Parts: sequence; structure tokens; C-alpha cells
Amino acid sequence: MKSFFLEWWISKRYLKPKGKERFFSIITLLSFFGISSGVTILIIVMSVMNGLRSELFDKIIGLNGHTLIYSTSDQGIKNSDEIYDKLKEIPEVESVIPILEAQVLVMGEDQSSGALLRGVSPKTLNSLKIITSNVLYGDVKNIKQGEAVIGSRLASSLGLYRGDNITLLSPRGINSPFGTIPRSLSFDVKGIFEIGMTDYDGSVVFLNIEDARQILNLEKVYGVIEVMLTDAETSLLVKDKIDLKLVDYDVYSRDWRETNSSLAEAMMVEKNVMLLVLSLILIIAGINIASGLVMLIKDKGREVSILRAMGMSKFSASRIFIISGLKIGFFATFWGVLIGVLISPYIEEIRLIFSYIFQVTFFNPEFYFLSELPSELKFSDVLMVGTISMAMSFLSTIYPSYRAIARDPVEALRNE
Repeated sequence: MKSFFLEWWISKRYLKPKGKERFFSIITLLSFFGISSGVTILIIVMSVMNGLRSELFDKIIGLNGHTLIYSTSDQGIKNSDEIYDKLKEIPEVESVIPILEAQVLVMGEDQSSGALLRGVSPKTLNSLKIITSNVLYGDVKNIKQGEAVIGSRLASSLGLYRGDNITLLSPRGINSPFGTIPRSLSFDVKGIFEIGMTDYDGSVVFLNIEDARQILNLEKVYGVIEVMLTDAETSLLVKDKIDLKLVDYDVYSRDWRETNSSLAEAMMVEKNVMLLVLSLILIIAGINIASGLVMLIKDKGREVSILRAMGMSKFSASRIFIISGLKIGFFATFWGVLIGVLISPYIEEIRLIFSYIFQVTFFNPEFYFLSELPSELKFSDVLMVGTISMAMSFLSTIYPSYRAIARDPVEALRNE
């Protein structure tokens, strides 16, 4: 124990060089700021990547369901009531949402735009919390025939407000001797929603299911049945149960992992690449620690030799420099983690401040699908970054500590 306190005290003296050793203190400071800034940036980037992934999937799944059931034919799902009863027998199923989907042309007074039509029952739209909790204008509940609910970006592009009239044009029209005549119907804008995803806010139109069938020239069928589960992670298990229940119907199912596989893989690859690239900052900072310790050992060679001649063991002498490097790594990691944890929850506010100061759009919603920069701090990521930083700090001390005990103390003193 006494030996440890002696090593600690000596390392403390060595980290506060004076006079001609000022250059080492500069290297120490560079190492400290390199590690702390690297840790801070890593934590912030990891939290943003987690936030992006969670926000995207929460909103995509909130609109599309955990499991989707499609018809194997072009005629749509006809036995929806029977399928509904079968699905409700599965304990993990929370709700069943049958809808009609189709691409349509939406025309305002002066503008027009392509859109995704979603025909739903009033009860279904009332149950979509992601819509009902993000209403900007008007009301989305109890949608009646002749009424429409649209996204905020679509409303903005067409210059529409609550109560305005829109016309929907569907290519699934009426067959005539002159070909297919597109079917068009007019609707009043009942409500405008904004969920924060540009892809949906700028393209989705909700109609009463009867209006949707009329404009698409369909009978009492549905295009897809969305199944919401009590736990999204059980979707693969529930998918197998659904396939067994509906084996006698002309339908097939896909879970949210299949429908969003490319997005999930892209997000994971991007997170891992960012972790790898930003870890280079810690490696460079570790090299600074190693170079600083080598210089310190060269300068303190006579003192180390005297300590060893007085009876200090090789391991004690090497531990002096290991402790010195770990002190730099520990305090740099501590401050980096602290700053990263404090900044991460306010990354959106910081983005807005920088956008205002530099008059540049950071995180353009047109490219990233979200209107705000999300952040989700996970303890596991903080622990991983801290562990990587301390591991780099320790590894950077191995070679210098070996240099400290490589020479024979008597020979070293003779050559001084």
C-alpha cells in the first residue's frame, strides 16, 4: 500500500513539470482535450443516431403497424371481418386496422401534388394516436364522408387551410368506349396534422373508407390490414401465429423488420461507421499520451534510475508512468462524458442556434425525413465510449512504461 501511495505521489509530481519541462505540459493538455473532446463528440453522435433510429421507427410503425397483412390477389382483402375475429384471438394483438391505400392526385385551388390516399373508418382514425395527438388545425376525429384529413407540408404546398376544398383524382376510374376515365371527387379539409416526418406530412391524405372505395371504384374490400402489437419486439413470433391463423385465406403477412429492413440496416451501418471514425480521435489522443510519457521518461531517466538503485522494483517504476497516463485518461474521460451527457438532450436547441447564427440549414428535413434533430441518450453507449477511452489511455502507457525499466539503473547513471 505504501508503495502505491509513493507511486501516486511521484506521478502527481511528474504531471506538474516546471521550467524546461513546460513542453510536456502542453502535450499533456493536448492529450487531455483530445480525449475529452473525442468522448464528448462520440456520446453526442451516438445519442443523435439512437434518436434518429427511434424516432423514425416509432413514427413509421405508428402509421404502418407492426405487422402488415396483404392480399395475394389484386382484388383486395374481402373477408376482413373474419380475419379480424381470427386476429383478435391472438393475445399479443393490441389492435387491428384495416385500410385502403392508393396513389392519387390532389388538386387545390391553384396547385396540385401526388399523394398517398388512406381510406379508414372513423373509429380507426380515432385510434391512431400518432395522428390525433399531432393535430395542427381543425379536428381529425369522426371523419365523415366528404371530409379529408391531410398533412401539414401537403397543405402548405397546396396553400390549403381548414375548411378549404380539395379535389382528388384517381387513375382507377370508369371504363368507357374511350378508355378509362379517371374518377374525381371533392372534399372539405377537416383537419391538418403534423407528425414531424416530411415524407408523411407532405403526402398522406386520410378519407372516410366509403369515400375511398368510391373514388377507387372498389367494393367492400381493404387493401391492407395493419396489426398493432403490445410489444414490437415480438413481431416475428406473432407473424408465425398470424400465418397459422390465416392459412385458409388468400393473404400473407410481413412484419415491420421486413418492410423497413433497408432503413434499419442503413441506420445501424451509419452508427457503426461513425463510432469507428470518431474513435480515431481517441486513438490520436492516446498517441499524444504515449509520446508525452516517452519524453517524460527521457527527461526523468536519472531520477528513475536513482529510485531503482535505492530499491524500487521494476514494476513500481513502470507503474509511475502507467498511473500518470491513466490520470490523464480518467479525468479527460470524466469531463468528456459529463459534457456529452449534459449537451445531448439539448442538441435540437443547439442546432437551431447554429442555424440562426450562420444562416445555414443544418439537418435539412427534406433529406432526413424528420423536422427536428432527435436525441436519445443510452447508458450502454456512455459506458461503451468511456470504456473505449480508458482502454486507449491504458494501452498508450504500455510502451512508455516498458521504456522506463528497459535500461539497467547502474548503466543509466554511469552514462548520465
